[in-house]
Amino acid sequence: MDETQLRNFMMICRCASITEAAERLGIAQPSLSQQLLRLEDEFGTKLFHRTSRGVVATDGGRMLLEHASAILQAMNRAREEIHESDREPHGEVSIGLPATASIVLGVQLLIAARSALPQVNLRVREASGETIRQWLDESRIDMAILYDADEIRHLSTKPIARETLLLVGSPGLFGPLDEHGIAFEPVDTSVLANRDFILPSVSHGLRKLIERALLMRNIHISATIEIDSLAHTKTLVSSGMGYTLLSHAAISEELASGKLSAARVGNVDFSRTVSLVRNPAKALTRASLEIEDLARRLMRDMIADGRWLAEPLDAL
Repeated sequence: MDETQLRNFMMICRCASITEAAERLGIAQPSLSQQLLRLEDEFGTKLFHRTSRGVVATDGGRMLLEHASAILQAMNRAREEIHESDREPHGEVSIGLPATASIVLGVQLLIAARSALPQVNLRVREASGETIRQWLDESRIDMAILYDADEIRHLSTKPIARETLLLVGSPGLFGPLDEHGIAFEPVDTSVLANRDFILPSVSHGLRKLIERALLMRNIHISATIEIDSLAHTKTLVSSGMGYTLLSHAAISEELASGKLSAARVGNVDFSRTVSLVRNPAKALTRASLEIEDLARRLMRDMIADGRWLAEPLDAL
């Protein structure tokens, strides 16, 4: 199957007649019929129903028409991008970041992009993971950083790192600290019992991760306060209203300033995968590829120098 066959197939659909399509394309009708037969052989199904008035696309034909249109549009965009490949990357690129990822990457990426890619207008959009997935589905953003995105089959994911949640409380709760502000000794899972927890709502990805990990250990905790704001959660915990579970990236500043304390939890897997995610239906541009590479390099460097406590999964 090549571009010419796709365009000729689309013309048959538009004309609902092989004869009329052949006339408009300026090719012999038998030749066009042979092309159609080869397409049907390739897909293993009939693409048209023949009638006395012409042809009508089958279900398979209608599906191919939708894909053919997208393929041809993508090929045209690819030609334009490749034609301009010698030019400096330019245009608008948008990336969606959940709150914690925004803390890690948002400002760093904007500064680096301004320096390395001056003709690229980078837009950082912060929102919940659920909202960002919707933006990706609707092709409203070019890419996103998401947590535990492996199960999203219709999107393209590139795992970058794995990070672990910490038990977070008010200042001075967990004893001597390491260089990252985390208690040297992990706490036992028994510490989680009979504690007041401040957690996101049940639909939030972080809440699902926490409950899934605890269920595997047959541990139950209850949220005395449910709130989806990261900033408000940290304020409430700092004031002694309860505990929560967050990654080091979300609380590194508060640990450094002594506003929060944190400890690892023993015998519970609170890890999550951080991935760069795209919608394959969204056209790639050179500018968006440059921003993707820049984001991955920044995150790799932050892991290497200790600014981000995570296990690298990205081979870049």
